[in-house]
Amino acid sequence: MQYIQRENLITPSYLSRLNSLVGGMNGFPWYFISEDISYDDATDVKFGDQEIRHNIPEKEKSIGFVHVLLDQQGVESPWLVHFLPLCDAIQDTLPHKVEFFRLRLALITDIGKGGHHNSPHTDNEEDHYAALFYLHDSNGDTTFFDQYDDPKIGTVDERWWRARSQEYTIQKKVTPKANSLFVFDGHQFHASSNPYGEHKYRVTLNINFKCDHDLFSTSN
Repeated sequence: MQYIQRENLITPSYLSRLNSLVGGMNGFPWYFISEDISYDDATDVKFGDQEIRHNIPEKEKSIGFVHVLLDQQGVESPWLVHFLPLCDAIQDTLPHKVEFFRLRLALITDIGKGGHHNSPHTDNEEDHYAALFYLHDSNGDTTFFDQYDDPKIGTVDERWWRARSQEYTIQKKVTPKANSLFVFDGHQFHASSNPYGEHKYRVTLNINFKCDHDLFSTSN
């Protein structure tokens, strides 16, 4: 697996401000996802550029909260301005210029799943890089699988059902550590895990971006 991992990405004071912000200070809004946080909406999944009706297995569902800052249509939230210095820090730590096209905060809580991973998924069908910025320590690991989505193989429907029905084998797990960034191939299937025990919640910034260069060839 190719990846870029960075720690202590931003200053402690800025990290503290972001944690206070997403923790409910100054009226920051979270939007409830009642079915499966991995897909934004559990009834109409947008896989690539097509909406797919589906049923998610009960054991893989995970409710939670999201806040979309930026998507492919443009700025979605006035709160984006608070995260622009973080975007600058991400750009500065990467070897080539990138183009951000999706920034999505996700909050999941302890719901008694005991560390089991949620739905394996990818964020977008196009060639892209994905990244996770962890705002705080948590035991809700991110699981990365050996399987990849290939946009060149099959229709959107065929790829969707393959994603939902194929067997997954775990390649790597990353435990959230405050102020750390993990960048990976956007076509690699991955899944969040709900926190448990002493960790009551898990907040991540999901980042999708494009780059004209191979970031992994000079990064590690």
